[in-house]
This record gives sequence, C-alpha cells and structure tokens, in this order.
Amino acid sequence: MPYPDHLQEKVEQTWRSPDPSVLARLRETQFVAHNLPLTQGECTRPGEPLISESPRTIAIHESLQRFAGGDLAGKTALDLGCLEGGLSFELRRAGLDVLGVEGRAENYEKCLLIRAHYAALGGMEFVHSDVRVFQPKRAFDVVVCSGLLYHLDDPAAYIAELARLTKPGGMLYLDTHVAPEDVDLPGCEFAPFLSELKTAAVDRIRIRYREYSENVALPESSIDNRFSVWMDTASHLEVMFEAGFTRIFELHGYFGPGEQALKRKYCRKYFVALKA
Repeated sequence: MPYPDHLQEKVEQTWRSPDPSVLARLRETQFVAHNLPLTQGECTRPGEPLISESPRTIAIHESLQRFAGGDLAGKTALDLGCLEGGLSFELRRAGLDVLGVEGRAENYEKCLLIRAHYAALGGMEFVHSDVRVFQPKRAFDVVVCSGLLYHLDDPAAYIAELARLTKPGGMLYLDTHVAPEDVDLPGCEFAPFLSELKTAAVDRIRIRYREYSENVALPESSIDNRFSVWMDTASHLEVMFEAGFTRIFELHGYFGPGEQALKRKYCRKYFVALKA
C-alpha cells in the first residue's frame, strides 16, 4: 500500500524507537478486531493479516485515490464506530487528519494507546461517544461508516446524519450488511437472526428491511438496542440519494474468485457515495 513518504518515515521511526512504557501496555492488551503493526516484528493480533492487508482497507485506500483526490494532506476524515482504531490508523497513514468515534470504553482505551504509540505520526484524535448522540459542529472530507449501520434500529435516519457529516464534494465509505431477498435467505449466514421482510415509509421513501436480533453482550454488537434494522440494497441507495449523495458506487473485486457467493453468504456490501 503506497503511503506518503514523510508519514511512512514517522511510522517506521516508531517501529525503530517505540516508547517502552506504551509498547509494554500494548503487549498486555488484548485486541479482538484489528491487527495493527507495533514494531517491525510485532503486532496486536499475531498470526492474523495486518489491517493494511484486509480487503476493506484496500477498498478504502483505492477509493480515496479515485474519489477523494490523490493528495490528501490537510483533508479530514471521520471514522465512526472505530473499534480499536485500525482504520483510523490507516486513514492517517494515507495523509488524512482523523477523528475516530467509539462507544465502548474498552475499545476507546485501545485507540488512545495506538495514538500514544504513534505520537510521532500525529493527526489522530479519538472521542468516546455513542455515534447516535455524537454531534460535531463541522463536516468532513471523508466519512467512514464501516460495520456500524447494521447495528442501528433507524439506519435511514442515520444515513441522513452521514450526509450532514460529509462536506460538499466529500466522500462517504459505507460498509454494511443488507437484507437478503427471500430467495437468498437460506444461504445467508445470519438467517436465524433475521425477521421476514417488512416495509415502512421513511419520509418520501418506502423502505424494505429485516430486523436483526442483537446480542448486546458481544463486543462487536450494538451498544443497547436489542434489534437492529438491515435495509435491502435498493433502500440503501434510495435513502442515500434522498440524503443528498449524488453519485453512488458499489465496489467489487476485493475478494477474488467466488466473491459474489461470499457476499451473498454474509449479505455484505461496500458503497462509496459522493456528495455534490
């Protein structure tokens, strides 16, 4: 993955001369989602692919180059539901000034450790907040909503909030589960937890969706709502258009042979939406 030379040098500087006390704390901390490099030979989840090698990260980096302009210096990014800070770190390495928002205290503490470890890199801030109540007074050039929307019980309203958070001319990267059609439901990994297809009117749009039963005890579930809403693909598109995104792209080509079968199994989509 190409990174700006001056930022990559700061990353490598950290690898060569890490703060011993911060590195010791990171070694003692269990990461369950993101595998970030700590030194040239250490990482947060040994044996797992690094965050830079994941299909999602590669899709984000390539989208930044295609849709957000090649030079990202001085541009801002918002990473919503940032978990352990892996994508925030990658956005910063790409050149963006990043604000990550995380609702779980244990994940937020890991984000702070990553920021402290990469203090020389700068450009990363984190906020401990439920994204549903987070109300920044500014908008951002790039908004990343990855693995979050399908944990909410009103995703249509939150897409409108994503549009508010995206600057004119900005880019939203949305990675989310979608409600499968009835014909695809038997092959969906999450079928036991999904309701029948339902419809509802949201402003001027009629959406189709399934309710998903959440287990709030799991570390990557919703924070407090017992069910979430998965809209179908067409509803996602209509709601994004209504919210003010004028061009929407669905991304393919990041999983190799069998990608469509894999996406049907996990009912997962990658979207890039541009705001005029």
